[in-house]
Amino acid sequence: MLTALLTLLVIGIVGLVVFSLVLALVGVVFGLAVGAVSLLFKLLPVLLVGYVVVKLIGRGGGSRSHRQLSASDQRWLDS
Repeated sequence: MLTALLTLLVIGIVGLVVFSLVLALVGVVFGLAVGAVSLLFKLLPVLLVGYVVVKLIGRGGGSRSHRQLSASDQRWLDS
């Protein structure tokens, strides 16, 4: 009788530990997912504006961005 009660007690404690670990894992996954979505909504407008600005600058200064380096500039870069 006593061994049966102790066995049930041990099974109950192990069950509680396993259940708490599963809930902790679900909480971590949920927290990371919510954090990633929140970060995405914060960073996405900044990245979009930066992308548009880079494309506009690149399109407007096309001739200047592809110009050749002078000989003195090339020597300075090589040194």
